[in-house]
Amino acid sequence: MNKTELTSVVLLAALLLGWFLIQSKLNPTAVVEEGPVAGTTAISNEVETASAHVATPAKEPAAADVSPAVSIADAGHSVEEAIAVLENQDVVVMVTSWGGAIKSVRMKNFRSTLDRESSPVELDFASAPALALEGIPGLSTNNDFTIEPDAGGFSVRIRRETREGWRLVRTLSLDPTGYQIHVTDNVGPADMEGSVSLPLHAVVLGSMRLEESHTKSSGMAYLGVDTLAETGGEKVKHWGTQIPSYFGGRGSWMSCGRQPADNLPLQVSHVVSNSVSWAAVKNKFFVQIVMPSSAAGDCEIRATRRDEQGKSLVVDSVSARLRFDEKALRGGEPFTRDIHCYIGPKLQSVIGQLDGHREDVMEFGTLKWVCKLLLKIMNSLYAHIPNYGVVIILLSLIVKGAFWPITRKSTQSMKKMQEIQPEVNELRTKYKANPQKMNQEVMALYRKHKVNPVSGCLPMLVQLPVLFALFTVLRSAVELRFAPFLWIADLSEPEGLLAGVLPIPLNLLPIAMTVMTVLQQHLMPTSADPQQKKMMTYMTLIMLFMFYTMASALVLYWTVSQSLSIIAVLYQRRRDRAGTVPKTA
Repeated sequence: MNKTELTSVVLLAALLLGWFLIQSKLNPTAVVEEGPVAGTTAISNEVETASAHVATPAKEPAAADVSPAVSIADAGHSVEEAIAVLENQDVVVMVTSWGGAIKSVRMKNFRSTLDRESSPVELDFASAPALALEGIPGLSTNNDFTIEPDAGGFSVRIRRETREGWRLVRTLSLDPTGYQIHVTDNVGPADMEGSVSLPLHAVVLGSMRLEESHTKSSGMAYLGVDTLAETGGEKVKHWGTQIPSYFGGRGSWMSCGRQPADNLPLQVSHVVSNSVSWAAVKNKFFVQIVMPSSAAGDCEIRATRRDEQGKSLVVDSVSARLRFDEKALRGGEPFTRDIHCYIGPKLQSVIGQLDGHREDVMEFGTLKWVCKLLLKIMNSLYAHIPNYGVVIILLSLIVKGAFWPITRKSTQSMKKMQEIQPEVNELRTKYKANPQKMNQEVMALYRKHKVNPVSGCLPMLVQLPVLFALFTVLRSAVELRFAPFLWIADLSEPEGLLAGVLPIPLNLLPIAMTVMTVLQQHLMPTSADPQQKKMMTYMTLIMLFMFYTMASALVLYWTVSQSLSIIAVLYQRRRDRAGTVPKTA
C-alpha cells in the first residue's frame, strides 16, 4: 500500500476517534475564580437552609391555589410553607412562600421512567430554588414571603418587607402554553429616604441533577452550565466538560474521566469572571435558562458530587448564580428587573424560537445546520410514522440515497484499481530501490486509468459530517427519550441487555454493525495489500469500541447504513455479471 492509501486510511481512523475528543476541546477553557469556601456563596449574608425545607403538600393543589404544606416550619421561618401552583397544558410550576421562588416544575408530557404508567418528570429545586434571591438582607430562601395568585392560574404576586427596610414585589407569570416563565422584580427601600445601595446580590438557577441511566451503561454523563458574555463578541460557552476539574479532577469528554473520588470535596464553587447576558443549567434532556433584562456582573457555578468512597468521581448536580453588582438607588426609588426564564425539555423546535442565542444550549456546534436539518427530517417522518426506530431506518435510506452517486463512483474506481493491481505490483517491484520514482510511476498509472487511490474512503469521508451531526443530536435528543424499537427499550441509551448479569451489558447492535462492516470490506474490491487489510481491521475494532456504549439510535443508523452498502455492492455485482453475458438471438 503506497503512502497515499495509507494516509487515507489513517485519516479516517483519526477523524472518527479524534472528533469525540475535539468536542470537549472546542469549548474554551473556563476562566474561573475560587469561591471563598467550596460550596458557599460570597454574597449571602444568611445561612441558607433551603435543603432542609423539602415540604410535600397534603394534596396536590388546583391551579392558582395556595395551600399550606404539611411540613412544620423550622427555626428559619415563622409560618408554614405555602405553595402556589401555576399550570398550563405543558407544565405545573410550584412556587414556594419560603423564598418566593420556584420549588419544582413538573413536565406533563414526559414520564419519569420507562414504565408507561409512571408519573411525569419533576425537576426538584428544593435544594436550590429557581429564581430565588441571595444577598439582599431578609429576602432569601430563609425568609417567609406572601404569595397572592391572580385569577386565571397563570401568575402569582410575591411580597415581603424586611426588618432591614427592604421591600420586594415580584410578579411571576407562566405562559398559557409552553415552558416560559416571566418574572418582574421590584425591589427598593420601604421607608428609607435619600440614597441607598442595593447590595451585591444573585438570582439562583435551580439545581439540576444527573439523569439516572436504566441501562447502567450510558457511557457519558450530561450535566452542564452555559453562559453568554454581554460584550466581547464571544460565543456561548459550555462549561460542562470543565466541572470535574473544579473538584480537583481532570476535565473529560467521557463521564468524569473515571477518576477516583476519594479525598475530593463534596461541593465546589467557581466564578466565571465576565459580564453575563444569560446562563443555563442543564442535564441530558432538560434545561433551565435565565436571561435577565440587564446583564449580570458574573456567574457562579456550583456542583456537588456523589459521596461514594472507593468509586469514580460522578458529578451529581449543578446549579448557578447570576451575580449582580451593587446598585445605588437615589431618592428611595425602587429598582426593577425583568427576567425571562425557560424551564423545560431540550426541544429544538421550541428552544430554537428563543432569542439571544439561547438555542445554543443544544450544543450543535459547527454542524448546527446539519443537526437542525436532521432533527427536522426525523420529526417530520415521526409525524406520519410514530416510531423513532423506523424513522431512523428511513433516515438511513434517505442519507444513503443522497450519497449513492458518490458511493457508486467509488465502487467503480475501486474495481478499476483491483484490475490494474498487477501493473501496480510490477512498478513497485521495478522501482523498489527508488521510492520517489515508484510513487511517480504509480500515480501516472492511476491517472492513465482515471482512478482515485483514495476512492474507497471517499464515501465515508463525505458521510462523516452526517455521522458527527447524528452523534451530536442523538446524544441528548429528548424526542428519543424512552423511545422503544423491537427489543430496544430506549433509543437514547445503549441496549444494556443482561445488565447486572454479565460483567459488561450486552449490546447487540454494535456487534451487528461490526459484522456488517467486516462483510462489506470482504465484498468491496480491494488491492489485497496485507497492510491495508490490517489497517481496516484496526479501524473496525476502533468503531466497535467507540459505538458500544453510544445511544442505540446512532448505532441503529450506522448498522442500517452498512447493510444498505452491502446490498448496493451485491446489486452492482449482479448488474456487472449480467452485463458480461452475451445476448442471445
